Amino acid sequence: MNDAAQTIIGTWDVTINTPMGAQVVTLQFTDEHTGVARYGTDSVPLQNVNVSGNSASCSVTVTQPMAVTLKCAVTVDDDTLNGTASAGFFGKFALTGRRTSSR
Repeated sequence: MNDAAQTIIGTWDVTINTPMGAQVVTLQFTDEHTGVARYGTDSVPLQNVNVSGNSASCSVTVTQPMAVTLKCAVTVDDDTLNGTASAGFFGKFALTGRRTSSR
């Protein structure tokens, strides 16, 4: 496993600032290729996980508050991450997160 993968692996509390208000999700990266997003009682797999250096990207299809595929791009700095979540024609939204566990 490379150092880049070690930076993203773990559980993250993430806030996405949307026009409908802040949406809080949990992202759990199990390795540099897989993970899960949790929003309320919904749990969906992360898709297209890609890690390069301290940057990572993935996509996730959510159904609440409406069905949309988010494409996330983040930069990891120790136990924080910052980036954007792109929701197609809805635009890009700021994304911030804090690691809650390293596994």
